[in-house]
Amino acid sequence: MNRLNRLLPLALLINAALSGVALADEVKSYDFTLHGYIRSGILANSDGNRVDSVGLMPDGKWRLGNEDDTKIELIPQVTLKAASGAVAKIQANITHQSKCTSDWNCRDDDGHDVQFREGFVELSNLDFAPEITFWGGKRYSSSNTSSHQFDWEYIQYNGTGGGFDNMDLGFARFDAGVYAFSPTDETKAYPVDKGDQGYPDDYSLNLWFKKIGGTGLDLEFIGHRMNRNENHPTAAEKGYGITGVYNFDGFWGLTGGYSKLVMQYGRGLAAGDSLGKNGWGWANTEDTQSWRVVLDSMASLGSVDISTFAYYQKDKNYRWWTSDADGWGRTSWVAGIRPYHQITKNFAMQYEVGYEYLDDENYKGVNGKGKGGLTKVTIAPTLTFDSGFWSRPQLRFFVTYAKWDKGVSDALDGNYNWDTNTISAGGYSRSGSTDTVNFGVQAEVWF
Repeated sequence: MNRLNRLLPLALLINAALSGVALADEVKSYDFTLHGYIRSGILANSDGNRVDSVGLMPDGKWRLGNEDDTKIELIPQVTLKAASGAVAKIQANITHQSKCTSDWNCRDDDGHDVQFREGFVELSNLDFAPEITFWGGKRYSSSNTSSHQFDWEYIQYNGTGGGFDNMDLGFARFDAGVYAFSPTDETKAYPVDKGDQGYPDDYSLNLWFKKIGGTGLDLEFIGHRMNRNENHPTAAEKGYGITGVYNFDGFWGLTGGYSKLVMQYGRGLAAGDSLGKNGWGWANTEDTQSWRVVLDSMASLGSVDISTFAYYQKDKNYRWWTSDADGWGRTSWVAGIRPYHQITKNFAMQYEVGYEYLDDENYKGVNGKGKGGLTKVTIAPTLTFDSGFWSRPQLRFFVTYAKWDKGVSDALDGNYNWDTNTISAGGYSRSGSTDTVNFGVQAEVWF
């Protein structure tokens, strides 16, 4: 009832705003759509217990038959068209994500039942710049790029800011934007310099040049600036990065599909866990450097699609947190393949084999167990709404086998204690075993 009482005023406000829009003479048309994404299911093991996803990396995992949460994204979108031809798009993103399996009182790791991840306005087809889209608010970058197979955005710039997309420079299309990013627990931290007013934010300037010279080459240049705050008095205050993407024709020019080669470099705030991202460089020093190569592709062979993904990353002077005195080296790489066979229009078989390797010389700053590999294999009979790898909804029934080295038990599922600066064993490693058989059912849809 309390929640209903909070939502009613919001609903009345929205209704009043839309009524005003409908009466406005300058609005020629009004369109409302609802998009979204849902995944949910059971991930259990042969002991009859609920389990976590298996993986070694701070971001990403081989996702088929390996997702332990419910995620719901609802994306309401209003599009207004003026008599002049100008177009306005208003969009929000309301997200719930948790490992809770009940139908009530489910909250995410931050203690929230929902998060508002986007809320922005775009203006396009303006009389002085009809091809350019201007935007402001809280938004995902239009250039974010991810691997569906590994469940990871290796290019991800989100936050609050403004900019524009699709400026024609003749030799390339050009996007530019400024983003500010700070999580809630950092927004009230004062600057180290007591002569400064306000609160430090990670400000990043993103410059994207796309389809350079009519080719498949894109280049992104990133600059970061963030004053040190009291929580991170030894952190970097600036950083820069570059990302190059080459989009090949089809699957490396051999058959249908897609393929891209991505090369990334970052220094300072643009390195480490913030390579290709913004807002996650709190622990970095001015000398932290990172290099990454990504191979992301899919071959389309009639009724068979084959997704492949691999990356290699090298970090120098990496720190997990600013309480760590010195930086150290870290190396990680993954490689995997996911064949998809459409047997009938409404039935498919999916398979996945993935490997991850991590060599973290001082895992989480306490010399934790972070060196070794993990192999994961999944078989997933799938009911499909239509044909094709990307067709949704899908209902999957799966069996997953995973095996890992003892040297990566902390990276697999260790629980870090902030009070004692120690790591304790998690749901897998506490048993002493180095493998698991998991199974379950999952629904996934985007609309």
